[in-house]
Amino acid sequence: MEAHEKGRARAAAPRPAARELLLEAASAVMSERQTIDVPLSDIAARAEVNVALVSYYFGGKDGLLLALAKRDAAMALGELDRLLSLNISPAEKLRRHLAGVIRTFFRYPYLYRLLAALMRDSSEENAREIATFFAEPLARTAKELMEAGIADGTIRPIDPELFYMAALGACEQIFANRSILKFVHGVEELDEALQRRYADVVLEVLMHGYLAPRPA
Repeated sequence: MEAHEKGRARAAAPRPAARELLLEAASAVMSERQTIDVPLSDIAARAEVNVALVSYYFGGKDGLLLALAKRDAAMALGELDRLLSLNISPAEKLRRHLAGVIRTFFRYPYLYRLLAALMRDSSEENAREIATFFAEPLARTAKELMEAGIADGTIRPIDPELFYMAALGACEQIFANRSILKFVHGVEELDEALQRRYADVVLEVLMHGYLAPRPA
């Protein structure tokens, strides 16, 4: 019996490192509460670790939030790299990219607000880091796709930078206003089916905004 118990102990999955537990806890708590303003004590309690480990691993709350933003944003950028490698038109790449942005905000509903808050309220060094690793590559890629589509006639001439800012706001809107869904529209849960329906509506509106008119 003793040998059996030892075997079970060896086979048990190792507990994730405290650093990863804190990142997962921060993500979960912010998603559930629909806010990025959560106490460190609540994050540590969800992770079941001592709150002092936040300072040990991240140097403080700003460091934790920056690490979380970088982790989540890296996944989105990885998907963008795969998309850009496809042999499809710039207009279709832009459509798929915007659909991917909506899926990212569905997985991480706090991400857009977190990035904006870090760039606005954090140190200049953190703001510059976010711009360098996430905001600039995203904006540059969207601009290049828009310009390529304008050149091949599939996208009508439109300011690519302002369009993309408007598009990001539309992609994030439903996830930032879940209370409106609940109290105005009676929607208790924002599930994957609703996310897909929202993506269809947003893409329909945006594509009719940026696609060149088709010949009669």
